[in-house]
Amino acid sequence: MADPLPIGEKMTFITLKIGAWCITGLAAFTLLWGASELPERQLQPGEQITTTLISIVPTLPETTTTTTTVPKGCAQYVADAITAGWPADQAPMLARVMFRESRCNPLAYNAKDSNGGSRGLMQMNGTHIKWLTELGYITTLDDLFKPEVNLAASAHLYRMVGWQAWASTHG
Repeated sequence: MADPLPIGEKMTFITLKIGAWCITGLAAFTLLWGASELPERQLQPGEQITTTLISIVPTLPETTTTTTTVPKGCAQYVADAITAGWPADQAPMLARVMFRESRCNPLAYNAKDSNGGSRGLMQMNGTHIKWLTELGYITTLDDLFKPEVNLAASAHLYRMVGWQAWASTHG
């Protein structure tokens, strides 16, 4: 008696049968994998769930300074600058220069400045270290990251030379 299916079709039929058997076996294995575990307890009406949240906010490294400077807005730093000795009539220009130099960030640092790097709100640089130290404004260049120091020192520089100190980047 002749076989009703040719050899090529037999192979396809057998392949399909084996594939279906494998998938069924895997499905059964997957279902049985967790069968030995206890079922999860069902929440009863009126029962509350307690969830503990763990913060993933990174912590900042500790600094050697005793106070932490909280960045303010440009307008607040302009007010601080006037308190530090800047002339009040220079407030509009001061705000523009401060924003251009540091985006009103007291921790701004420009390492590309060939004069020892520029620091702080008004981007005071290393060329001023000698007279700033002699006048008692700073003990190290890093003191220029403190807004009150940077603003007082830059006010002194402004009284000496005007806006000329910031003219090279001023347009």
